[in-house]
Amino acid sequence: MTEYWNAYLENGQKTDKILQRGKPIPQGLYHLVVECLIIHKDKSILFMKRDGKKPSFPNHYEASAGGSALLGESSEIAILREVREETGIQLQVEQLIHHLHFVKHEQQCIFDTYWAEVDCEKGTVTLQEAETTDFIWVAHADLPSFLEQELLIPRQKEAIEQLFLEKEQPQKTIV
Repeated sequence: MTEYWNAYLENGQKTDKILQRGKPIPQGLYHLVVECLIIHKDKSILFMKRDGKKPSFPNHYEASAGGSALLGESSEIAILREVREETGIQLQVEQLIHHLHFVKHEQQCIFDTYWAEVDCEKGTVTLQEAETTDFIWVAHADLPSFLEQELLIPRQKEAIEQLFLEKEQPQKTIV
């Protein structure tokens, strides 16, 4: 099935143009990408393992569910759909905490990133065929070794380190 997206200007303003996945995006236009970090009420983080056949970052864990907003979808509706499709977790808009909004010029993407706390049975996470092959809930105490030992999408690895680990590092004294 062909996937269509709304086209946006760099400032986030929606245009009347329509983009198609796989076709070049005209210069000066962007499409909306959404991501959501899922944190369990026990503070463990959900990581999904990308399918080995994915063109970008195959067999890497990602610290989010997400993807492109489809034609007509708001950022919030898109992330609810993506989380449901990729993890089986049914979020409500009220659970979403908007974290970051940034532009990746080289990819012609506008990113909206969220996080949400869930209180679900951890084993009920589902995989999406041709998208994900495994999942793991990582406890906060296990994050450093997980990040060191597993393949993660580099941008997400850096974000997880900044969000959850940097505050714990002792201050370095310059002598």
